[in-house]
Amino acid sequence: MINFVPQIIWMGRHLFLIGTLLLTSVLVAGQSGSPEPSADILQKLQSGGENGHIYLKADSILVANYFKLQHQNRTITGVPGYRIRIFSESGSGAKDKQQRVRARFLSLYPEIDAYYRYDEPYFKVYVGDCRTKSEAIKLYDDIRGDFPNLIIVDDYINLKNKVQNQSIHDR
Repeated sequence: MINFVPQIIWMGRHLFLIGTLLLTSVLVAGQSGSPEPSADILQKLQSGGENGHIYLKADSILVANYFKLQHQNRTITGVPGYRIRIFSESGSGAKDKQQRVRARFLSLYPEIDAYYRYDEPYFKVYVGDCRTKSEAIKLYDDIRGDFPNLIIVDDYINLKNKVQNQSIHDR
């Protein structure tokens, strides 16, 4: 009786290697092409690629997620950074309390922006546009006396007012 398991493993490894090389060559070819942002690599590959040499069959869920991510990337404004969440509540009266907390913060720290956000079912207030975590920690230390339940969170921030990221004690 012949044992086919070693041959199947050998074939599987080679198919994996060939697939990896093909994917790498497609990615490299996509990067070395024209830099115009409107060129959609997925559509180009599905329609036969350049010169009709590459064909891509993709699951519809994969294609839908690709376009969803592409849309999200187009709608993101700002750059990765940090903000401090000073309020998060749900239930009756949470929206009014959210507005009062934001107004209180802006009256105490008018040079720092404060943002409303509704993440169902929570009403939240975020403050600051900190580019680095150390800036966020410094801001956290400066405002924690007035707002005790603070949390530093990753967010996309605005870079318009870099002055606001200076310590409040530097005023």
